[in-house]
Amino acid sequence: MKYINEKVAYTKGLVDGLELDQASNEGKVLVQVLDILEDIVDALDGITEAQEELEEFVEMVDDDLSELEEFILDEDFADDEEFEFDDEDYYEIICPECGNVYITEFDSFENNSVVCPECGAPFILNEEISCCGEDGCDCHQEI
Repeated sequence: MKYINEKVAYTKGLVDGLELDQASNEGKVLVQVLDILEDIVDALDGITEAQEELEEFVEMVDDDLSELEEFILDEDFADDEEFEFDDEDYYEIICPECGNVYITEFDSFENNSVVCPECGAPFILNEEISCCGEDGCDCHQEI
């Protein structure tokens, strides 16, 4: 942006060197054009400064995000019982009223009675034998 500022200043010097009558139509036009060019240069300087500040801010946010990703991804929860998840203890339930699908444990319901968290409709779970749904599988797991 510095070169634009220099070119405008040089042009202004050339116009001043012409010793034009600023009361003439040509003089008025040139003075007005130079004023507009100076305003544009000032605006560009402000935009450049704001962009540099935003770039610094984005770099800081990127650094913070990188540190957070490192912290989260480097955590080893394998030894932590709190974070263990056993797929065999959970089942997919489909509400017969609204069709809402959610995952839960059978052990968490008394007498296989369930209330849908979506529509609030009560229903009874039927423990029937069915396949897991994978092609060619005949495991007949309970749901």
